[in-house]
Amino acid sequence: MNVGALVILVGWILYDALGRNVFGSTPWPQSVVDYQIMYEQSRQIAVKLAYDPGQIFPYAPPAVLMFALSAIPPFGLAAAMWLAMLTASGIGVFVLGTELVGLRGNGSRWIVALLAYAVTNNYFQWDLRSVNCNSIYAVLLVGAILCVARKRSVWAGPLLAASIAVKLYPVLALPYLVWAKKWRAAFATIAAMLVLFVAVPVLYAGPSGTMKLYASWLEQLRLATATDLTDHPILISIPHGLAKVLGPESTLAVWIARGAKAIWLGAVGLCLLSGGLRRDRVRSGWDLCVDAFALVLLPVVISPYLESYHAVVAAPPILALLAYGVLHPNDSRRLAFSVFVVLAGWGLLYAFGKWKLRGLGVLAQMTLVFLALAVARIDVQRQARRAELRKQAVPAGL
Repeated sequence: MNVGALVILVGWILYDALGRNVFGSTPWPQSVVDYQIMYEQSRQIAVKLAYDPGQIFPYAPPAVLMFALSAIPPFGLAAAMWLAMLTASGIGVFVLGTELVGLRGNGSRWIVALLAYAVTNNYFQWDLRSVNCNSIYAVLLVGAILCVARKRSVWAGPLLAASIAVKLYPVLALPYLVWAKKWRAAFATIAAMLVLFVAVPVLYAGPSGTMKLYASWLEQLRLATATDLTDHPILISIPHGLAKVLGPESTLAVWIARGAKAIWLGAVGLCLLSGGLRRDRVRSGWDLCVDAFALVLLPVVISPYLESYHAVVAAPPILALLAYGVLHPNDSRRLAFSVFVVLAGWGLLYAFGKWKLRGLGVLAQMTLVFLALAVARIDVQRQARRAELRKQAVPAGL
């Protein structure tokens, strides 16, 4: 069953990547949507050292230069190479993610991964079919946290910095590393960020060109936040969905959005607090996964610019919750609890999605998952205390 689950997982990801793009009604490469924008805009920006004010393209300069590097070949070949890297990244999220949460060598590893992919399929499917880049930043982030757990800080820094360069959300993992006294990983990340955000642009465009590029990027961010996105075709943010259902001037929509944000912040806060506040405590890969991805997902879920593929980073905490149940086989209640929460969260996502409120569905799913992770952390700590008490109760020499 475990091997079969692995085959199904890889086949499913390949189907999501190739089904519409290569074998759909629109011929390749005309079927490619997002990467075409990335291809054209990055080439233009790399030449002009300025963003197009008529096109919302909020990627940071390091990401733009990376996209421009990928855009050197003709579009069809470049898109194929990017889709291959994106597909490998999607698979990598579950390969590295299951290892991070302690399932390496476990007989249920790929069954857990398949279930996690099933309930996050909407996010990955959008990313793969659109040929975007979210799976790439997700696998870089998972790899970085795995390196932190393995005390391979030299690798953790560049991976986390590269993830931040592609999408800015993972920057919230950096202060967490400082707080957790993961000094080497934090300093390695800062050094790698200086290379990616400063040295590389200066080498490419010179100091004055770099200043021009960053000034244009900041203006792009200002324009993006000031633009009315009411008619954005794939936006699923909570304010956008509520405005569609209740009307753009609805006071009720404003209060629902505020209440949803408060609930989400409370769930993440409870999950982090349940892990303990000691900065110097030993953190397992499981704990690092929960903490880091709680912080990274914090702005994603309530972002006014949320699109389905932004939530691919929901997969690792779901893997963590399922791993909690699988790694305690002596008590089937824990496994049933984990699976029930994951499936219930998927049900909420689907139900809200049918109401054109997919953003609230994402929030409901992840709120349920992180509340359950808080319960799991408390339970694990209780088990550890009981084991310690039993150890102390055994007379010396026995």
